[in-house]
Amino acid sequence: MASIVAFIAAAGAARLYVLGTGGIISRRGAWVVTAVTLGTVALSFWGGMLVDMAKYLGGGSPLLMLADAGTWDLLLYNLTTNRHLVDGYAGDFLIALLFSALGCFYTLRRLFALTRTR
Repeated sequence: MASIVAFIAAAGAARLYVLGTGGIISRRGAWVVTAVTLGTVALSFWGGMLVDMAKYLGGGSPLLMLADAGTWDLLLYNLTTNRHLVDGYAGDFLIALLFSALGCFYTLRRLFALTRTR
């Protein structure tokens, strides 16, 4: 799933950037697309954590939990104080990072290569 999210984010961000600039791709724009892709991947991982938390807390709706400030307080508190939670997600995060890199590598490589030719 991480590779699909990264691919769609990179391809979508690159396509919107190219449409917005009229087909002119700069090195700075390629870095902006990379930042958008990384932000999207991070948000998708946080979303997965939110779904896990919803299941742990009794199966509430993750969409309703997004608007609840208590949810974010609980999640941030556990991420900063609960070492077992962080250790449990470390492997998942590294695997997600690896597959995300695989998913967006071709798109970002091609985008950066196009900036060298112009």
